[in-house]
Amino acid sequence: MRLKSQVGFTDAGGGSASIWLLVLATLLSLVLWNVPVINWILGPISVFVTTIHELSHAIACLATGGEVSGLTIVDDNQGHGGLTFCRGGIPFIYMQAGYLGTAIFGCLFLLFGRSERMSRFMLFMLGCLIGLTSLSFMVGTIFSEGRILEGVGSIVWGLAMAGGLVWCALNLRGRTAHFLFFFLAVQTALNSVTSAFTLLTTSFGLTAFGSWSDATSMQKLTMIPAQIWAFGWAAASIVMVLATLWWMYGRAPRKEII
Repeated sequence: MRLKSQVGFTDAGGGSASIWLLVLATLLSLVLWNVPVINWILGPISVFVTTIHELSHAIACLATGGEVSGLTIVDDNQGHGGLTFCRGGIPFIYMQAGYLGTAIFGCLFLLFGRSERMSRFMLFMLGCLIGLTSLSFMVGTIFSEGRILEGVGSIVWGLAMAGGLVWCALNLRGRTAHFLFFFLAVQTALNSVTSAFTLLTTSFGLTAFGSWSDATSMQKLTMIPAQIWAFGWAAASIVMVLATLWWMYGRAPRKEII
């Protein structure tokens, strides 16, 4: 009888996500974001992450008994990459859901991205979810909120993303679909941290910003400074992402008796 160490992480679907896949996706992200001209390639990725952020607000709004009357994922020329319009519900919960929800989604994507089969399934489900959102919440932006250009732009982007994700899920080879979903997972997880830190510098006046934000909305609601909210969201995002990576790669190797 001997003990055999199993290094790596394999799920029931039979797939495994190597740490090298994480490293490759992260390095590719950093290179593309910081190389002039080439960084425009990640424009659709930025819109995707904005969609996840706004969807997090919408889900929290609905979960607390509210109604989503509109949702945008395009710039409004006032510093907002997207907006969610909620009526009713519990503002204390859904106002925080954008940054924290993005972190949660990013961590779940990383975990689901362990498997090629699950990656393909998640691409398909994300496409369907974004498509449904485009035809419901984003359409409401035009008729309920009167933001015609933002509503139309959001619908076009949303349906394009939905169609692209579903097409990739149905047509890409297993490994390619796996890498694409894992790349989106890394982008979402990284953005959950970087965007919270950007909000933090904005709250301290280190970055010019002439409009309100989730943090200033929480300050108005609770009288707690926006800087504290921004710092808390950034810290929570870091903890969640690090905990997920530890769960995936940092735990002691399992041992089985042979």
